[in-house]
Formats: sequence, structure tokens, C-alpha cells
Amino acid sequence: MAETGSGRRRYARLTLKEPMRDPRSEQHEVRILELSLGGARVEHTTILRPGGAHRLHLPLGSRPVAIQCFVVWSEAKGRAKGEPRGMPLRFYSGLEFRNLTPEVQALLTAYLQAEGLLAADAEDTR
Repeated sequence: MAETGSGRRRYARLTLKEPMRDPRSEQHEVRILELSLGGARVEHTTILRPGGAHRLHLPLGSRPVAIQCFVVWSEAKGRAKGEPRGMPLRFYSGLEFRNLTPEVQALLTAYLQAEGLLAADAEDTR
């Protein structure tokens, strides 16, 4: 989700009404809060270091789609309201998608179109 020199985002973002969960994340919770053709904003319970490479699994079709992504930024946000002190911290991170296959690009585009973010003939919003 890189920004251009003018301060505008390269891709339009979809803020999800209900966060998606990474269905393959078994060891820690990962919730997808925003999604675009270029990346995602996620909430999670483990530290992700900027520059690190990860796989995000999105439930975009009949099976989760694995997307290679890189952490652009990450910050701790504390514990959710009402959580006891022993509960893990919550983190928010910005992930940039890289090397999307044509199949994954098509699934992601179709999902964003179905959610009304993209016009039916659009591939990105540059």
C-alpha cells in the first residue's frame, strides 16, 4: 500500500465491515482490516518487523489464497478494551503485496469489485 509522491495512495482501500481472519494462522490471531490490490492493514498478536517477508492467507474463493507480502510498517496498540493484563498486545501492520500471480490478482480484483471498491473493468486505481 505504497503512497505516491503526491501523498495519495497508489490503490484505493476497502475497509472491511467485519474483519477477515487469516484461516491458516493457527499460532496467533491475524485479522485483515483493510484490503487493496497493493496490500492490507492487519491486526495481530505477534511482532512483525518492517522489511520482513510473510505469507497472508485470504479467504477469497473456495480455498484460502496465499499472498507473499512485506511489512511496510508495524506498531503496538496495546490490549483491547476489557482484556486482562496477561493477554497479548495487539499490533497493527501495513503489508505490501508482491509478485501476485495472475490467478491471485484476478481473485483479489473480483473480490474488490464485488465489494464495490473497483469498477467492473478496473484492475487498479492508479
